[in-house]
Amino acid sequence: MSPISNSCQLLTIALAFVFALATLLLWNRLPGPRAVRAAGRAVLLVGGQLAATAAILVWINIASGGLIVTWQDLLGNESTRGGVFAGQSGAVALVGRTVPKAVLLTGSTPTRRRFRPAADGFRVTTLTGPGSGITARVYVWTPPQYAADPGRQFPVLELLHGVWGSPQGWMGPMNVVAHLEAAERGGQVHPFILVVPQVTPVRGHTTPGDNEECSDIPGDARVGTWLTRDVRTMVLDSFRAEPGPESWGLMGYSTGGFCAAKLVLQYPDLYRAAVSLSGYYTPDSVELTDDPALDRENSPLWLVGHTRTPAVSLLMTASDQDLVDPAAETVQMIAAARTNPLARDTDVQSFTAPLGGGHNQSAWEKMLPTAFTWLSQRLTGPT
Repeated sequence: MSPISNSCQLLTIALAFVFALATLLLWNRLPGPRAVRAAGRAVLLVGGQLAATAAILVWINIASGGLIVTWQDLLGNESTRGGVFAGQSGAVALVGRTVPKAVLLTGSTPTRRRFRPAADGFRVTTLTGPGSGITARVYVWTPPQYAADPGRQFPVLELLHGVWGSPQGWMGPMNVVAHLEAAERGGQVHPFILVVPQVTPVRGHTTPGDNEECSDIPGDARVGTWLTRDVRTMVLDSFRAEPGPESWGLMGYSTGGFCAAKLVLQYPDLYRAAVSLSGYYTPDSVELTDDPALDRENSPLWLVGHTRTPAVSLLMTASDQDLVDPAAETVQMIAAARTNPLARDTDVQSFTAPLGGGHNQSAWEKMLPTAFTWLSQRLTGPT
């Protein structure tokens, strides 16, 4: 019996009904001394409250599309660190494309920007973007090799969180550093500089139905410029990051997955590969959907189906149990790319994790090893 099953919902409703009925019938009929009767009444009240709360939570979980679909999701299972889903690696081509050679460019000496320590070895700074005018936080993590070899430049992976959500979602809940380091030990994954900006930097626009979805909105905010030009410039100015687009990738989950798919198609001069973890591929927010032109221009599905898309790579992941952004959405993207002759240069792949879990970080965490391997085969390593 799973948390999204009808039997679970019926059981919690039945328990709430039983406690309510028992309270009504037994309140004045409990035997024994006063202390015993008081304890019995307390059990009825607390049990009824817990049963009613459980019924409401199960209903919310099911109505939300299955945020938690297994009891392991609820308990925060982290037993797959460094592993992959059963059947996952065979569903996506992890070999085939030749990693491009890095173009050696003379970069400027990193400047002294003020960073503060943050969780999981990250450092954080507050950036006011010169292009967007947005002020928000950016978290950066450098691999151990960065300090060990000061003569090298490193590729960059920009990580985009979901909505609702925050950059910290990539740290404790997703354990992204532990997964990257475990994947590196296998010898097929590059050391990356990890950059985690705020995806919803505009106050009041932080809900799934009302945020910029990583886009520039005329008369509103230039979140697309913030995430790409502003954050990129700060990283190149502050760290030994490789400047070429063949060394920059994107990865996001949920709304961040939508953003990763969209930005790699819109900014091929900045990024060459992106991974969407249980993302979606048409805009959801009123900031975009209220304007047909903005809706089209920022829709990955429309872009791969109707425009000449660039020579970039996009991997889309999904879970059989995710009812929020189901695997059918990746099927639509693949079909649109195949039927549009102008999209033949774009490398679009997908896989569905048979034991993925729901629309939550426990499921996305398990997708990281394959994602890191796939990205390392399409982005350059340190130079």
